[in-house]
Amino acid sequence: MLAFTGPDVLVAYERSGGFAGMQEKVTVNSSGTALVNDRPVPLDDVEMRGLRRALGRVVTTRSSSAGCDVADHFTFTLTYRGRRATRCTLPCDWRAAVERLEALTGRPVVLPERPETLAGR
Repeated sequence: MLAFTGPDVLVAYERSGGFAGMQEKVTVNSSGTALVNDRPVPLDDVEMRGLRRALGRVVTTRSSSAGCDVADHFTFTLTYRGRRATRCTLPCDWRAAVERLEALTGRPVVLPERPETLAGR
């Protein structure tokens, strides 16, 4: 499984659960590449600035089990600035960042062109 690790990681986000037992993982490195469920997705400068701005509003850094007693709940995990927190209800200060990260899950993968593709042009 691919994963960004180390000092180059800007943020890691995971949403899991629900009645279908889904699992979404998004990791963004500081140079603007995301791994979305192990697929590379590039972010442009505007997207990175927006994500950094949204992450700057995150102040909830502790985990909580509140809301976990509901059947088929989602669990949200955010790792940012060396802190990892897991919640079963989405904190308001996470919302803008999570919306940006979840939007990446619907983006198509951009693969580099292969040399044989370029030769046919």
